[in-house]
Amino acid sequence: MWQSHTGMIGLRITYRMSLTERCDYMKKILILLLSLMLCTVPCLAVEEGSESVTEATEVTTEANTEATTKKAEKTTEKAESTTKKVKTTKKAEKVEPDVEEEKAPEKTEEVTEDSSQPRLMVTGYVVENDYLTPEKDGKITVTLQNMHPSKSVKNIMLSIEDGADEIIPEGMGTKYISSIGAGKIYSWEIPVSVFHSATVGEHKMNFTCEYEDEYGSGYSVNAALRVQVRQPAKLDYDGAKLPVKVVQEDTVTLNINLMNTGKSTLYNCKVEFDIEGLESGGSSFAGEIPVGESKTATANLRVDSEKTGNVKGTIKITYEDAFGKTFEKEQEVKTLIEKKVIKAEKKEEEEKKNPLWWLFLLAGLVVGGGLGFGIPFAINSKKQRDEDEKRL
Repeated sequence: MWQSHTGMIGLRITYRMSLTERCDYMKKILILLLSLMLCTVPCLAVEEGSESVTEATEVTTEANTEATTKKAEKTTEKAESTTKKVKTTKKAEKVEPDVEEEKAPEKTEEVTEDSSQPRLMVTGYVVENDYLTPEKDGKITVTLQNMHPSKSVKNIMLSIEDGADEIIPEGMGTKYISSIGAGKIYSWEIPVSVFHSATVGEHKMNFTCEYEDEYGSGYSVNAALRVQVRQPAKLDYDGAKLPVKVVQEDTVTLNINLMNTGKSTLYNCKVEFDIEGLESGGSSFAGEIPVGESKTATANLRVDSEKTGNVKGTIKITYEDAFGKTFEKEQEVKTLIEKKVIKAEKKEEEEKKNPLWWLFLLAGLVVGGGLGFGIPFAINSKKQRDEDEKRL
């Protein structure tokens, strides 16, 4: 910075002053002004001619001088401090850019409490072999899933029962689980058995799940499991057999008795025949047979006119249960087919068996003729003798 200054001798000097020099310069000017002020006050006192005033003024001047000196020193210290600050600022200006970078405001995340309910759901179930039967134990598998993305469930109790009390779970039919994590899946396998007298058809299994969240709040889930129960289809029969011998072109009648000995109705019961040398003309249909009842399937079998000798075949019985499953039973049969005999042929056969038949016939005629002649003659002779005796 360039400054101009007029000295006591009237010379105007212009030079470049630093901040420190300016402070020193200001300090000297202040001291000079104070000195001038102190000099002026004694002069005024002398002119008034009062010595007391002069003494007081001197005391005051001394005090003022001391005060002014202290103020000057403080001002000097402030000027030096300012100089240091300016130097520091200049150094900082050399390092840092003129434009200060704007700081991005800090983001504050608001933390909110999640009050949503954790949801435990039955996502599916599987029945072993698709159905249950009294003939053997089965198994039901139930699958659960915690649908909440961040909350787990705990203190879980599972239970299952049949509304008709005909499907019996193993043990008490209950299960305890300590916890299921968020989004996790759990499967419960339940061994079950079925009463021998269980109703055929669909059974409703009641499934219950009770659980708690992390704060101890309780919840429950109920689900209905549809389970099919089947009873074994049982059928007994009698009368499925052939005579020991049959004759060509004869008709053999069979009456086969079909009996339902199971726990479910039988449907589409029929009897089919596949026997060599015997024609049935089709199957014999018995239809539906309720539990504990029986029906008769009748068939008329025509013996072949050309086949002879020993023959065999099968009688097949088919029926269905309530679910359309087909069952079969087969019975093997056999018989002897004899050739049909005509009457003329029969007579010839008898003649061949007795070649001297004509001798027997002639002897018969002679004996018969003799008897025919002798008997009437003897009778007439007896009558004639009786009449002669009466005349005498």
